[in-house]
Amino acid sequence: MKFIFTSVLFYFALLQPAHGQVLRLWTEKDRIYLVQNLERTKLEIINETKSLSSQQWRYKQDSTKWSIGQVLEHLGLYERIFAQEADIMLSIPPDPLLDSLSKPDSSYLNWMSDPSPHKAEWNADPLGLMKGSDNLDFFLFGRDHIIDFIRHTTYDLKAHFTFRWGQEKRRSIHALMVVHFGHTDRHLRQILRIKNEPGYPK
Repeated sequence: MKFIFTSVLFYFALLQPAHGQVLRLWTEKDRIYLVQNLERTKLEIINETKSLSSQQWRYKQDSTKWSIGQVLEHLGLYERIFAQEADIMLSIPPDPLLDSLSKPDSSYLNWMSDPSPHKAEWNADPLGLMKGSDNLDFFLFGRDHIIDFIRHTTYDLKAHFTFRWGQEKRRSIHALMVVHFGHTDRHLRQILRIKNEPGYPK
């Protein structure tokens, strides 16, 4: 018990450089990493959807599957969900000691690369009511907001945490954004599968 307490004190001391200034966990390298991947996945979404016909936007293999329009609606909903979640959690004081419990970025990307089906939360389930490229506009409005936030924020995104069910319990805002672009990559693969289906309009 004494060893654990001493270790915690040592870790906290590392966060307190000269003149009482708290060490920043989230670096400019982290900022560039997030912006580059959020921009990359945004451009890939644009390239995969910018020339779609109205039939291609709404094509579904069957009634249980999503159209490309619904995929983008789903992504657009998550732009808003994650932006609001980050905004709320940045309103409370940072807790840098929680960084010692953080998972590596690769663990979130591996989760998003898992080919097994994921079930969308009810608030991210697409209704399919928007038409054609309106779905792309819906996605881009949210993505541009998040990119602008990441590019200019002064918050330490590895010292502010959201809550999670299950064993993870807490997730940093940085990790939330890693999941975010990994989630976009996941649905880019879904869009490619839709385009390769035999019944997809040419």
